[in-house]
Amino acid sequence: MKYSKIAASLALTLFSASTLAAGPLFINEKTMEPYKWDTSKGPIPVWTDGGPIYPTKDGGEAQAYTVDYDGTVFLSIEQANLITAKAIAEWTNVETSTFQMEIKGTIESQIGIADVNETNVDEVYYVENGYGFWVNYDTDGQILEQYFGVPRDAVLGIAFPEWANEETGEITEATALMNGWFVDDTDTQGDMIAGVFTHEFGHAINMSHSQANGHLYYIANYVNPQFDGVPGCEGVNTYKNNQWEGALANPQWLETMFPYINPRSSAGTEQATVNIKDDIVNISDLYPTPAYKAEYGSISGTLYTKEGVEFSGINLVARNLDNPYEDVITQQAGNMTQGMVGPDGKFTINGLTPGGRYVLYIESIKAGGYPTEPTPVLSVQEYWNEGESSSPSQDNNCAFTEIIVEAGQTKELEMHFNGYTDGIQYTPLVNATVIDHSKNGKQALGTINEYLFMYDSTKKEIINFPQDINGVPMISAANTAMNKTATKAVGVSDFNASGIKTPAVWHINNQKITPLEDVSNGTCNINTASGRSSASIWGLDGKGEFAVGTSQLPLNGENECLTLSDRTIGVPTVWSTITGKAKLLNEELKYVDASWGNSKDVILMDGDQEGRRTIWVRADRISEDSSVITGTTNNFGQVAWVNGKLRDTYTEFGAYGTSVISADGQFVGFGTQREGFKIWNTKTDEVTNIGGLVHCEDVPLLDRVGNNYCDLYPKEMLWNSFGKYSLLLAMDANDDLSLISVRSGTVRTGITGGFYLEGAGWMSTGKFFAKQGVAEAQSLMMDSPFGISANGSEIYGGIAGARITFDVDADRAYVCEGGQDVELSFPKQVIQAVKKGAEFGRCAHLNDQF
Repeated sequence: MKYSKIAASLALTLFSASTLAAGPLFINEKTMEPYKWDTSKGPIPVWTDGGPIYPTKDGGEAQAYTVDYDGTVFLSIEQANLITAKAIAEWTNVETSTFQMEIKGTIESQIGIADVNETNVDEVYYVENGYGFWVNYDTDGQILEQYFGVPRDAVLGIAFPEWANEETGEITEATALMNGWFVDDTDTQGDMIAGVFTHEFGHAINMSHSQANGHLYYIANYVNPQFDGVPGCEGVNTYKNNQWEGALANPQWLETMFPYINPRSSAGTEQATVNIKDDIVNISDLYPTPAYKAEYGSISGTLYTKEGVEFSGINLVARNLDNPYEDVITQQAGNMTQGMVGPDGKFTINGLTPGGRYVLYIESIKAGGYPTEPTPVLSVQEYWNEGESSSPSQDNNCAFTEIIVEAGQTKELEMHFNGYTDGIQYTPLVNATVIDHSKNGKQALGTINEYLFMYDSTKKEIINFPQDINGVPMISAANTAMNKTATKAVGVSDFNASGIKTPAVWHINNQKITPLEDVSNGTCNINTASGRSSASIWGLDGKGEFAVGTSQLPLNGENECLTLSDRTIGVPTVWSTITGKAKLLNEELKYVDASWGNSKDVILMDGDQEGRRTIWVRADRISEDSSVITGTTNNFGQVAWVNGKLRDTYTEFGAYGTSVISADGQFVGFGTQREGFKIWNTKTDEVTNIGGLVHCEDVPLLDRVGNNYCDLYPKEMLWNSFGKYSLLLAMDANDDLSLISVRSGTVRTGITGGFYLEGAGWMSTGKFFAKQGVAEAQSLMMDSPFGISANGSEIYGGIAGARITFDVDADRAYVCEGGQDVELSFPKQVIQAVKKGAEFGRCAHLNDQF
């Protein structure tokens, strides 16, 4: 029985991934062995395509692979056949492989088609044409565009094993389509496009991609440096690929099967040759000679999580210290099962030079899709060493043991992600953005695209929202909020299919959505991230009885807008989720004509006295007991309503950005522009300055291109210019504000997350998690810790600009007391211990900082 593999075809694209990593491309599910050609039958026959007839520059005619701008032949089919011959020779001449190919004739001689093009290509694909490798030349790129539906100016080639014997796993037919349209006009001999041929023919042999050196050349840049070992360790080079800083990768190091290629540079020429050990081992593993395993050494092992579970998808790299760029071999953990049999962290790296000094380390796949799904490094990158363990205090990620193997020997080993199984736990939620969380710390609300989802941290699962008859979630929001016990959530919903979403409350237990009053009756709207809506809801109190946000009203002072395009103004609003009624918080706001343009300004009033003038005001947070509401104005100045009374906290105290409120409303915390973080007692009006993250001590001070001023100037001079404390945006806090989370700085000065812990003071997120030995945070450090539960034991955070959220279980944390680690409940017992003299963190990590 035979079957087609065309559904998984591979497209090599210019500077973007085709699909698939080191190891086999396809696995036979019956035998769990790679599909292979039967090399005992002799060289695999190669059948080559013809091409359309075009005039040559000397006045003759020839079949064209590439046509020049003037309509003459640029590269002929004869030249294309020479490139094909060179490419198959590269793979055929690997001494440790039995694989051989040779050109036997033309496609026309086999099936009668002189030129495969968009009009007849369906007679080649999805059809068994016979044993061998069929090379099709797409002169004008029309097969790519009209048959495969991909752009000819991006896809360079498509190749794959097309037919195989399902019982034996023998490949019987493979095809390659080579894009003649995308040949560079300086590539007169086809030397640069040749790399595409060799690469695509590797796929036809059933080799997938690999990542040995290619990321150092193609991916490395100033903002995304790449490394030839574990970052930050001695002897590891940093590649940014500019002549001013960092190392420059040599195109001669490029492995043929890296998923990127540039056929308009010398890189394409270099990738045409099979000279890097990674490619040589790749084909030799599939088609080994009898001497291959006997003459070279191997490493065989398993990659485990800190809990001891096998983990697949990570790139394992064996690099020879004495020949690091040519003698480098990679394999992806679990690549021989490709996710078909559950967790699999096994890997085998063959082809090691006898007596060579190798280091083995882990890294993530940087580009492309793979048969085994790539996964992130769950902890810090690390080398293997003889003391390998999961303990961050005992297993230094930079410590390595040289692996020296003799011919025919296999070094058996294990690798473990570093991380403690006790204390603070750090779990990433990939491709999801959490916006709010219940104050019990067990549920979180977020968005995937424009629609809300709920995440249950106790069950580690997503809870579905009520859906309409088309299966679309009925509630969505750019901002959303949930009450303390996760029984209610608020957002917006299009109840009458008008295209305008209006305020709504989701009753989570009975899965019902009910409307809240829309003060303009759905006639006014603004365009938001969740579509057009008449209101934005930002906060919900602890019991779920009151929601706060902004309603849109006509600019002209009427109650309703006449058209969807009418100009509107946002008015801070409180909704009762019990009665559904809305109350506008505009009694102490005076709307006046703006000094320019057709809009309104807002004047904050104190009785009859006019105060600060701003462009807009919104209500965005509410205390659990609903006694205090805080809000934001244009330019991020803060306001508050205390028992209904408006206070301009920006003018009075410098409150800037956002505010956090204690559960009982007595304390409000906020950052200031230069004076650090302040706590305002709403009952006594006392203000306490609790400091903040300090420039050049806790956080860097960066310019627009990433240079750190702290490395260039004395910190005292910088404090005079920028202030001692970094600008802090209050993110969240526990009930009594003894634990506060902030985001520091801006894109220009650098973004850093931070925590204030009563008794211990301020720490960046990097220092906070490093002191607790949370190794998993080092490679994926949150800079936006936006959620803290009521008791402070659960924390949520993210990375600015990235679609990822971290669920942090902080129920237990460590202090160092008398030189001994002591695990306590967090934050209450930890605060008490620190106030009595204990140091925050594990003893082995007190001086660590990520």
